[in-house]
Amino acid sequence: MIKQDILQQLAEHLKAEIQRLQAANKQAAAGATDSESRAESKWDTQGLESSYLARGYAAQFDSMNEQAKLLNEFSPASFTGQPIDTGALVKCDFDGYRSWVFLLPCCGGTELMVEDEEVTVVTPESPLAGALVGRQAGDAYQLPNGAMGTILIVE
Repeated sequence: MIKQDILQQLAEHLKAEIQRLQAANKQAAAGATDSESRAESKWDTQGLESSYLARGYAAQFDSMNEQAKLLNEFSPASFTGQPIDTGALVKCDFDGYRSWVFLLPCCGGTELMVEDEEVTVVTPESPLAGALVGRQAGDAYQLPNGAMGTILIVE
């Protein structure tokens, strides 16, 4: 599996999410300022709720832009034969279920299909990354919930 292909697909995913957030923000902002949204009583909060929604979308938009910038500047090294750290692509076995995990400084929780295999992005703050960092191929690890796993491949 090629890290650059995964990073490219992740960048495209982020771009699509940013566009979706822009459209949602625009729609919420329009709803907040539309004349139909003016409060007719003190219990009518449609305009206020739309403004809160627009503010939330704007914050998510800013966060996604920061992640896209960080991802664009990130260049992962090879971890073959090295201890796992940020930038490593790791194939794990979770009691018979095998999955790829990509440790990146951002975009945690994103799942992508690459070469017909699922790749999950985790950040260093995640429990899984905490269990993997410093280990190498062939090592076993334990998650905070007690689940055990084995590291199969480190790239």
